[in-house]
Amino acid sequence: MCEPCAARRNRASRARDARLRAEGKPRRDPARARRYERERSRRERAARQAEGVCIRCGKAPAADGRKSCEPCLEKRRASDRAKYAAGKAAGLPYGGADPEVKRRAGRAKSKRRQKERIEAGLCIRCGGRPPVEGGTTCRPCRQKRQAAEKRLYAERRAAGRCTRCGGPVYDGLTRCAPCNAIEQAGRDPERKNACSRRLYALRRARGLCTACGAPAQGASRCTPCAERSYHGSDHFKGIPVWDPSWTVIELATGREHGPFDSEADVALCLAFEKLDRQRIEIVRDASPLAAMAAWE
Repeated sequence: MCEPCAARRNRASRARDARLRAEGKPRRDPARARRYERERSRRERAARQAEGVCIRCGKAPAADGRKSCEPCLEKRRASDRAKYAAGKAAGLPYGGADPEVKRRAGRAKSKRRQKERIEAGLCIRCGGRPPVEGGTTCRPCRQKRQAAEKRLYAERRAAGRCTRCGGPVYDGLTRCAPCNAIEQAGRDPERKNACSRRLYALRRARGLCTACGAPAQGASRCTPCAERSYHGSDHFKGIPVWDPSWTVIELATGREHGPFDSEADVALCLAFEKLDRQRIEIVRDASPLAAMAAWE
């Protein structure tokens, strides 16, 4: 705009503002003003970020990996600390901040800290000692965590709750159905077998039951566990009854055909191979209990 037009527009604007003030009305529509200020702020921040300067003050260069300079970041940290202290003194959870935002920020910060400590070869919990071989935590931190997990496990087990989530369980199980399904899906068979072998060797060396850890008086299992294992074995239940099968053997060459699931398959084999009934032997494999359990 030229100078005369700009002056005329300024005079009209001042007159309008004075009239609105006299009437007790705002100079601009509040909703429209907020939209305009937000859009202007976005454009200003984008332009400053493209230039590599602080998006808050627009003067100093931004810190490494951040959008603001260090003085502005420190001011914001001080303001956040003051607001958190005031909210905490008032008894508000998370100092009055949004719980979900605080949890998300805490998880992101924890991941960054763990990554830095892993790259530095330090314990991810204390950051002061190297971790044990094959792990990410040092021995003292691991012992503290295991002790806390054992206490929590014992409390939930005594209360008849799921030892993983604390929910209700049925039939005296240690985990609820959802937690059990999650554990089965994420279980590593090799790791489980190695842990079972270590536990077996430790209990055997201490003279304890390898199943429950109770005193076994020199045996590998205590009396209740041994009886339970015996009652679940095939020796106690008897020989299983399996489906019979047939095998055709040529007497001259010893060649075997089969096994077949039915006598009809044996007849088809004889017809297809053109075998003489006098030159073969048909061996039937059946459970010894098949005759006694035929009524089933």
